[in-house]
Amino acid sequence: MIFKLEERILKWMAENVVYIAFGAAVLISFFIRYALKDVYTSDADSCLLPWYYAIKENGGIRGLAVPVEGLNYNFPYQFLIAIMTYIPVNPLYGYKILSCIFDYLMAGAVAYLVYDMAVNKKKELALLAFIAVSCSPVVFMDSAAWAQCDSIYVFWIILAIIFLRKEKYLPTFIFYGIAFAFKFQAIFIMPFFLFYYFYKRRFSIIYFFLIPVMMIVLSLPALVQGRTVSEMIHIYTDNTSLHQSLANGYPTFWRVLADGTDYTGADAYGTLKHAAMAFVVIVLGCLVYMWIRNAIELTNRNIILMAFIMTYTTIFFLPAMHERYGYCYEILAIMIAFMVAKTIPLAVALTCISLTTYGGYLFNNTVNEWTMAVINLIVYISYMIILNKELIKENAEA
Repeated sequence: MIFKLEERILKWMAENVVYIAFGAAVLISFFIRYALKDVYTSDADSCLLPWYYAIKENGGIRGLAVPVEGLNYNFPYQFLIAIMTYIPVNPLYGYKILSCIFDYLMAGAVAYLVYDMAVNKKKELALLAFIAVSCSPVVFMDSAAWAQCDSIYVFWIILAIIFLRKEKYLPTFIFYGIAFAFKFQAIFIMPFFLFYYFYKRRFSIIYFFLIPVMMIVLSLPALVQGRTVSEMIHIYTDNTSLHQSLANGYPTFWRVLADGTDYTGADAYGTLKHAAMAFVVIVLGCLVYMWIRNAIELTNRNIILMAFIMTYTTIFFLPAMHERYGYCYEILAIMIAFMVAKTIPLAVALTCISLTTYGGYLFNNTVNEWTMAVINLIVYISYMIILNKELIKENAEA
């Protein structure tokens, strides 16, 4: 015997199981982030908190007029730090809350794209995409544990892709410029935007100048106080020469050649860096040639696939990459898993690779960089085969 009210409740739960699961998953994702709030890293100790206290001591927003030693994030992020100095909250929590807010904004943007591309069960797939991103260990470890801001710039990149698919190029490059203003790592998806410009021929190259324009606009709180555009540029250019190593935590292709035992570090970097950079151009050029040769259309679906392929390729073959530099293509991989189901194991593999490299930094785990590079190479090749077949197949069916 069951009570009528109980039966109605159970029936309602059965009819709305997707939404109930979504709500539960979101609550669990909140709890996970809360549980990680007190994780204290060497980055927080030597960078984030000293930057916060220096800006606060210099007068908050007015303190942006004074350069802070070692602060290698650009003026827009410094402005957000300055705003945090006025909020009565533990500064470590402040950094993490800021990044976590963008975790959910980014998850929402990904969910919108999945909804827009899905043919059937659009709402369910969108909700699952939101859960997949917000509950991804890569996402919550980056923001809630490490207090890093990768979700901020990737959120703006996802918005740029949304408007690129709609062929609304002004907001596309405004949003991409915002991403660039927050983190130089936004440059890794630049090859795709250049390819789109060359292949599609729908907008002027002048749109690319919106990138520095947005950087300047978002840097105005510092610029009006005497900081210079030259400083803004040097923050990024100085970062490119900060680490003289083939790899800095990221399992790059070049770790297969130099495994971190003998001939590594500055010597290997000095020997291979220019060859590695040239090789990136060759690989990207081969991809572009293959796509043009096969007359691959830049459909809404293909834009996502191509953006992922070119971003992954750029990062995988460049030297001196950090463990978090794959964040953008890892988010795109989650999105692609909803488009091409056979890539789900590969998306999981990418997450595991990143978590392994994160563990080397956060918890001093021993990481065999050569092994990780070989695994990453296998995953990369698998993606290239599957996704390029998808591109060619869709073009043949069109």
